[in-house]
Amino acid sequence: MQAGLADLQARLSRGHAQCTPHSIGKQVLRLLGNKEAARYFTWHIRELTAAEQAALPEPGSGHRRATHRLEFHCDADAAQAAESFDGLSVLVTTAAAEHSADQLFTEYKQQAYVELLHHQNKTPLAISPIFLTTPKRVEALACLLQLALQAYQVLERLYRQRTPADAPPSEKRMTAERLLRAFDTYGLALRRIRLGEVVEASRLTSRQRDILTRLGFATPRQLLARNLPSEPADATG
Repeated sequence: MQAGLADLQARLSRGHAQCTPHSIGKQVLRLLGNKEAARYFTWHIRELTAAEQAALPEPGSGHRRATHRLEFHCDADAAQAAESFDGLSVLVTTAAAEHSADQLFTEYKQQAYVELLHHQNKTPLAISPIFLTTPKRVEALACLLQLALQAYQVLERLYRQRTPADAPPSEKRMTAERLLRAFDTYGLALRRIRLGEVVEASRLTSRQRDILTRLGFATPRQLLARNLPSEPADATG
């Protein structure tokens, strides 16, 4: 972070036309962001006096004399004092006193594994709203959602298990949400013939085909051929 501020300071001092105080200020805010270490830094952009500008070296080609200077300070003493608390966490719990701090902290950190996909139950439904009038039907729907969530997780796990060891990290961390999103633009086509309508599978993209192959799933064309009768030979006659 300190090296990044020094780099921005040098850019502003070179007087390039595209490095304005406003643009440098935005880059400083982006660099510091919401990082914990940002609270140890103070900074401001100060306008140079005429004498300070005159004392600057002659600007190079495509540059002009700088009009502002970025000044920053890192409170090293405060940062060093905070190191003694680094890695410490404070938890408030209603658990019984016989549970050790290590056990409680482990349980707390493992929440992510239990609640990894619970956000799927909290997002808007991907289908039309369902109105239920009895508590039993609400309970039944909740059970169905939990079963669907298990299938959702199995899809993700199966894909990761069959991902090669030398695959990019994005493939090794593939989620079911991203897998399903790859098929958002896929659909079936209806073709009208003399005897009625024929359902046809549209062409898969290379990405869609790779996903189905890795999962070991049949293609839509194979599923249709397996479950629907073949088109009559004289259907277009």
